[in-house]
Amino acid sequence: MHRGITILGEGKMAADWQGEFGKRYTARNNPSIDKRAGFFGTLAQYEIDSVFEVGCNVGTNLEAMKRVLDCSVAGCDINNDALAEAESRGLEVYWEDAADLDHASDEYDLVFTVGLLIHLNTPELIRCMKEMNRVSNGLVMFMEYAGDDIEVPYRGQRGALIKRDYGGIYQALFPGAVLLETGFLPKEMGFDDVTYWIYYDIGDSASAYGVEEVAWESDQESERNLLAASLTGEVGAVRVDRQHSRGYWPRIGERTSTG
Repeated sequence: MHRGITILGEGKMAADWQGEFGKRYTARNNPSIDKRAGFFGTLAQYEIDSVFEVGCNVGTNLEAMKRVLDCSVAGCDINNDALAEAESRGLEVYWEDAADLDHASDEYDLVFTVGLLIHLNTPELIRCMKEMNRVSNGLVMFMEYAGDDIEVPYRGQRGALIKRDYGGIYQALFPGAVLLETGFLPKEMGFDDVTYWIYYDIGDSASAYGVEEVAWESDQESERNLLAASLTGEVGAVRVDRQHSRGYWPRIGERTSTG
């Protein structure tokens, strides 16, 4: 079911993911359903009746969940080729903006991502987490590359892959959320060395201070890294570029330390 709603993101990267860049990603990624089902089967302890994946691509994770969990599955993406493949597999999928989900509040027991948040800049990331929390009836799960605001060169694109402490960011946005589980999933389990976090939270409203703090911390990390790079000539992995966050979120007063 394709819904013609707001396009994800702001600028070039959103168009890239919808176009040839996204098609090539879909073509080269074919994770093992059997291996991933092993981890997803452990989620049965949470008695989940419905799940929704933000950034589902062709639906591999949804298929794995269908095999091992007694629940309904659905997802969304912005690449039409990936959605067409997911639909051919009999999956319920939507063309939707990760930062503006077209679903009712508390519609799904579990809302999750696998390798999506790493591709979002700071404003998109904050909006996506807020939407995931709104649509979830309690559980949210992130399965992402973890790091300290490290931008990694990715297929010739800048700003296309950022390693962050996604659990910490979510906790800052939703201080009342309870961390139920976290861990590491290696390639042997069908995942690409990702960290996962599972949270429980029943509040839909993000902390205004948390939103400000996340954006501010991103700026501070960028400034420190840019200074270090200028002194060392480092050109490998770099901190999140200032352009990804500065200018989108207003300050709540002046800061005098880097925290």
